[in-house]
Amino acid sequence: MRQQASQVESADERSNRAVAPKFFYYGWVIVAVCFVVLTLTSLVAASFPIFFVPILQDFNRSRGSTAIAMSLHLILSGLAAPFAGALIDRFGPRLVMPLGALVTGSALLWLSQSSAMWQFYASFGVIAAIGCSTLHITPMTTVASNWFVRHRGIAISIVVAGPGAGQLFLLPVLQTLIERVGWRNTYVVFGALILILPTLLILLFLYRQPSDRGLSSAGETRPNKKDLRMTDGSISKSNPATSEEVILNKHWAETAWTLGKAVRTSRFWALTLVMAMVAMGLFLVSVHLAAYLLDRGYSPMLAASVMGLQGLINVIGSIIGGILSDRLGREKTVTLGILTFIGCIVLLNIGGVVINTLIIYGFAILFGIGYGVFFPALMASVADLFQGKNFGSILGFIMLSGYFGGAVGAWIGGFFFDLTHAYRLNFLVAGAVMLTAAALIWKAGPGQIRVVRTIRAS
Repeated sequence: MRQQASQVESADERSNRAVAPKFFYYGWVIVAVCFVVLTLTSLVAASFPIFFVPILQDFNRSRGSTAIAMSLHLILSGLAAPFAGALIDRFGPRLVMPLGALVTGSALLWLSQSSAMWQFYASFGVIAAIGCSTLHITPMTTVASNWFVRHRGIAISIVVAGPGAGQLFLLPVLQTLIERVGWRNTYVVFGALILILPTLLILLFLYRQPSDRGLSSAGETRPNKKDLRMTDGSISKSNPATSEEVILNKHWAETAWTLGKAVRTSRFWALTLVMAMVAMGLFLVSVHLAAYLLDRGYSPMLAASVMGLQGLINVIGSIIGGILSDRLGREKTVTLGILTFIGCIVLLNIGGVVINTLIIYGFAILFGIGYGVFFPALMASVADLFQGKNFGSILGFIMLSGYFGGAVGAWIGGFFFDLTHAYRLNFLVAGAVMLTAAALIWKAGPGQIRVVRTIRAS
């Protein structure tokens, strides 16, 4: 009997070990890889302003004709985003993303040797844009969201903090290299780095979903230790509390979403409009920020420091936004971030009347927090509504609306200034479209489909 009991006990112990969650969830490795890759590849576009002046001097062309390369890059990045997401959905990140790194790195190496403007357009504006589309926010968010339910918001917030971290830490490095070895040699170093580092990280550590590594996403939700302690100080082993996904709309959650099905829903178009309007409001202000500050009498150094501060605060705001998104819900977090952004517009307008650097720094802090808070929550909203094997293509289409919304905001901001010779109309329109976006996120209603709640096992 003792032998049988021992055998039963051993079987129970093996069963407990089989279901017990591991101390460390591999999904956080996925988040780290996505963060590092996005930190590096986002600089392809973000570093353009610091390369702009030496390229102008080398090619001896006008600013308008040289800046066309950046316009091409942004437009083609947006157009390529849905196709990049679809390719990753079909073939997986371990095949598509290294090819994207190869294309991007090769484009920058060609750019370093370009001797004519058409080569500059082709290498940076076209080829690098297509390559970056497989390594940017859309595919990285797609992969990270596949690994998380309970902590999806914070996971996405860490990933999308990559561009801010790149601007904060790596832009000064690139600027130093340009000053010491020239812009061409700097692009050689930059291109080689993108060619090597993302490829190694992706092939060694990145997997599309837990099952590709023989894991389950259930390992993300572990018993809440503070709920296991009884009133007498003992530990309860029979009634643990775990954070689990609760499906509120079973029919929607069980639908195998494709882009064709998604576009036939009002929730898809509500999210698409939210993305477009948020981007439009951001670019109405951010693109013309330096010009506005200089017009109001602030120094160029202050304008540069304010933009640098925004990058720092954006990283912090993204982490805060991810935590709030998982705790408060997507709709409340997006709305809170948008209201914070509207508050920063008010401060910026006041700072144009009352010349005070503290007001402008307050604007920069609110701007970074507002953007950091609502953007990861918005990306998590898309994942909550349309997660599945075709999520990448759906997110890519929604992100495309953001690229076009940003393009409209940047252009119409200049048009308003030419019309009124002031930026007050920009601020009013930015606030109006942001408020409309806040209303539309509730129309999309990701919290009506699934939420994460604490469940106590009986």
